[in-house]
Amino acid sequence: MQKKAIVTSTGISAEDSQLFRESITGAQPIAQDKIPPVAAPRKKKRRTDVLSKQLDENLFWFSDEFEGYVADGACLSWIQNGDDPHLAGRLRRGEFQPQVVLDLHGMTTQQAKTELAGLLAYCEKQQFNCACVVHGKGLGILAKKVPNWLIQHPNVRAFHTAPKSWGKHGALILLLKIAS
Repeated sequence: MQKKAIVTSTGISAEDSQLFRESITGAQPIAQDKIPPVAAPRKKKRRTDVLSKQLDENLFWFSDEFEGYVADGACLSWIQNGDDPHLAGRLRRGEFQPQVVLDLHGMTTQQAKTELAGLLAYCEKQQFNCACVVHGKGLGILAKKVPNWLIQHPNVRAFHTAPKSWGKHGALILLLKIAS
């Protein structure tokens, strides 16, 4: 006959309890290292005066009063003086693929100007020579302002209405100078 296991109030039999005690014989408690956890370093806040200085430098080239570009039809096209006169045709045919796209839909004029300045600074930093700016059709406010801003910037070599695959009359393909 088998002995019945006596179960204690905790639900562990006396045999299991004895077996456990035998298995931990000679064990020593772990010493506490008492090293407090290290708090993650906080992100440093950027000073707003540095940000505004950078923004002012990017916006330096853009004047709202200057209207040097007048569209003479549905297609917008401009080439900087002294540059290759065939650039507009090459842009129209899609020989250059934009490396970055900026969508200005739903932005105010000031927001669009800031974003465009940021795009040109980003392209200069990343050494991108082609970009696409989607201004949309809408009321035509940005469609009139964007070309006037672009012809003021010294790094813009040329622009043309984008091919159909990039937005047609609601977008411009830009060709930019790359600093060597």
